Amino acid sequence: MSGEIPESELDAMRAAVDALPRRRDQLLPALLAAEHALGWLPQPAIEHVSAHTRIPLSEVFATATAYSELRLDAPVEGRWHVCTGVACRQAGADTLIEALGERAAPTECRFLCALAPVAEDGDGALHGRCVRERLLALANADVT
Repeated sequence: MSGEIPESELDAMRAAVDALPRRRDQLLPALLAAEHALGWLPQPAIEHVSAHTRIPLSEVFATATAYSELRLDAPVEGRWHVCTGVACRQAGADTLIEALGERAAPTECRFLCALAPVAEDGDGALHGRCVRERLLALANADVT
C-alpha cells in the first residue's frame, strides 16, 4: 500500500506526526495530523502513529475506526459521502444518496445532527442542511 503513496507525502506525514509529543494522550492529534497531511489514513500512517505514540497498532487502528470523521479509504474523485445517522436519515439522507446515484457513498454518523442532512465532498468539505437540488448543483460543479 505504501508504494501507492509518494514518499514525499509520507515524509510530510511523518514530520507532522513527529512534531507532536510522544505520549499516549497524543493519539487523536497524531491521527488527525497524519490524515491532514495525506487526506486519509493508509496503513503506513497508522503504523507511524502507533510507533510514535508507543501505542499498540491494534489500539491505534481501533481508535481510527471508531471515529467516522477519520478516513481509512483513499478519497475517490467525484465521490460524495452522505451521513446516514438517524437525524440525517430523518432529514432526507436517503433522497440525497438516491439523487447522487453512483457518486454517493453512505457513511456513518458525522455527529452534526443540527445540520442534518450532511454530505461530504471528495475534498473533505462538509455541507450541512443539504437539499437535493443544492447537493446536485454542488456535485455537478465538482465534476466540471
